[in-house]
Amino acid sequence: MDAALYLSLVGFVVAMSVTPGPNNLMLMSSSALFGVRRTVPHYLGVQAGFNLLLVAAVFGLGELVGRYPVTLDAVKIGGSLWLAWMALAFFRAGLAKPADPDAPRTEKRRSRPFRSWEAALFQWINPKALLMTISAAGAYIALADTAGERAAIFVGTFILFGAPCGLLWMLAGGVIHRFLTDRRHARLLNFAIGGLLLATIAIIATS
Repeated sequence: MDAALYLSLVGFVVAMSVTPGPNNLMLMSSSALFGVRRTVPHYLGVQAGFNLLLVAAVFGLGELVGRYPVTLDAVKIGGSLWLAWMALAFFRAGLAKPADPDAPRTEKRRSRPFRSWEAALFQWINPKALLMTISAAGAYIALADTAGERAAIFVGTFILFGAPCGLLWMLAGGVIHRFLTDRRHARLLNFAIGGLLLATIAIIATS
């Protein structure tokens, strides 16, 4: 394996994984509203779904999408509808006016963090995830002779150097969660997550 080419891959993984994107912003927002522990399934779902997408890219996902672009359109439409439903749930939580004094706790029950399978499926309509996986699969094809070896190298590298970047964003949200003491803050976070989901839909629609 070409050491210089591999170091280039590591730099690509870190640069793409640590910068803001739908996954990182949603992980931070989720842990800020629900706490780190309740966001762990979301984080694990991101890692599982992303690496499955990466393996698919190595074995020709980009070529398949290029040959049958209607499949990508169908995924975009279905995923956007699901994200819109999630956004509506957060907006409803932000607009709710609970009668009991423990407002933040009540609002948290009205919305919820992503489940693992939801976060995993989201990777297949996440523009940044698609860009990262297809770009890596094409740019670093010389790292190994077979697709299986390349997939193993890519997945291992993204787990070692990419996954901790998402964890940092989630932990940053956990710090915000510690200072979330009143109903107004909880409502604002619900609106922020809902708005982020709508922004993600717009990005998907125009990508």
